Amino acid sequence: MSSPDGLGDFVLRIPLLRALLDEGHRLQLFMRPPAADLARELFPGTDLQVIGADPYQSATKRRQHPFRAEHRAIREFQPDLYVAALFHLNFFDQVWLEHGRPRIKVIGFSTRESFRPGETTCEPAELVRQFDRVVEVPVDLPELEKNRLLAEAILERDVPLVWPEITPSPTALSQARDLLAPHGLAEGKFWVSCVGARPGLVMKDWGEKNWTAFFRQAMADDRIAFVGNTKEWTSIERIRHELPDAVNLAGKPPELGVSLAICALSAGYVGRDSGIMHLAAATGRPVFAVFGTGHWGRFFPATGRGVIVAQDWPCRGSNFHCPHDEPYCIRDVPLDLALEGWRMLQAGEIQGLKILEAPLDQSLLPQIARTASLQFAKLTQESRRRELAQSRPKNLLDAIGLKIRAWAGGEES
Repeated sequence: MSSPDGLGDFVLRIPLLRALLDEGHRLQLFMRPPAADLARELFPGTDLQVIGADPYQSATKRRQHPFRAEHRAIREFQPDLYVAALFHLNFFDQVWLEHGRPRIKVIGFSTRESFRPGETTCEPAELVRQFDRVVEVPVDLPELEKNRLLAEAILERDVPLVWPEITPSPTALSQARDLLAPHGLAEGKFWVSCVGARPGLVMKDWGEKNWTAFFRQAMADDRIAFVGNTKEWTSIERIRHELPDAVNLAGKPPELGVSLAICALSAGYVGRDSGIMHLAAATGRPVFAVFGTGHWGRFFPATGRGVIVAQDWPCRGSNFHCPHDEPYCIRDVPLDLALEGWRMLQAGEIQGLKILEAPLDQSLLPQIARTASLQFAKLTQESRRRELAQSRPKNLLDAIGLKIRAWAGGEES
């Protein structure tokens, strides 16, 4: 099974893996850290292979066959079925289908929508045509339900919808308590938060100003433990500076198992759509999150009590290919709506997952349409330039090759 994506994606895939293991199947997983680290703890009996090259990086996609060792391991494992587990097809799956695949059946997702997000160098539909078994789903169907349907297709029986559940190890819990104690953070008396800004997260970032205002108005009497990686430390520190009792743990991030234990020991999660959010939900903690709409509907946390706050925007489901100057779908989430969502969560008015969505200001529609139209024209022009550049001869041999291809295809020279 290919699963080279992030931590949150893997958490939502845990029920699928457990269903396959409970049925007696042997699994071979192809993953990348940090999700691979969690998988190693949860499924110690599986053949876990760490993918050496990042299939989401442009440099990897410029290589003809960057996964030779991984694909050799698949052939040696001799699986009955190759599972392209991501709805969001990626370059690892593409190279397997184009170069590495022997006589092994493949199962994966398809969709009827005209826009299918993917990280392949070809149209995802071209790869889907090579699948032996297809699970057709809408783009915005929650990933947890997508994975349930995939389990049903593999096992050929009904599979109930269950939430991911993760229990930290006693060692991790002990280490987490030792880490929290010097800061006076007692079990169940603090909230874990992931809010720091860094490159690559702008489309999910509500902004330091908004988060600072939220914490000061909604959580003035609550203890907060900020988590994140070192690149987010500076941003988190600016927010923490306004909150005297908050703690910034991002300077020296704990190991994943300890981070999981911190979530389990907390009162709940507050922050953006993140892997830590899914870990907190999987430990049974309530969740409060501010969402952008690029992946709308797909990665909601599986929690028994939670609030999602968002802003309606026409480019919902765009896979965060934003045509605007800023990601207004998250930057414009009203503070008042977030405060109301927090009040509802704290008052015990929420059972299940509540989605609070600010309506779009209709007066903005002409401006939004014009911005999107100009961006489309710009991308079309850039695509045409690249097409022409690729068709120009770079040397004499290239020119001869182009002439031969034109002649063979009956094109005018």
